[in-house]
Amino acid sequence: MKRIIVSLTLLLFIVSLEGCTYIAHYKQFVLLKRLGDNQREIEEYLDTQERLFYKLKDDVLNNRLTKGLPGKKILSVYGRPVFCRSSEGGCKIKETCFYRHPTHYFYSDMIYLDFDINRCLISWGLIKAK
Repeated sequence: MKRIIVSLTLLLFIVSLEGCTYIAHYKQFVLLKRLGDNQREIEEYLDTQERLFYKLKDDVLNNRLTKGLPGKKILSVYGRPVFCRSSEGGCKIKETCFYRHPTHYFYSDMIYLDFDINRCLISWGLIKAK
């Protein structure tokens, strides 16, 4: 009987130490979980951006874009561009937006879309990677 009481006491002591270890390292556990969640979100974002880039590239190559398409429609279908620059002066083009592959940034084709003052598509093109 005494042996059982000693064994149970030892077991309870060990279990209580495990709880202390868990509490002591709780912040590290939470940090690791957040890092894992963030990694998943980053991978999903990059997959989406890659899919949208290839869709835009395919539409440019197969001449599926149409002049006059509103910029909001383009954003909803192809996502946000990597960069947009405004044009000054009297030319028709008021803004040019550029799209590239999200991870092969310097080694991918580049697509440009030109917009007028009303933010409607007026021209587009593909610049092949070298």
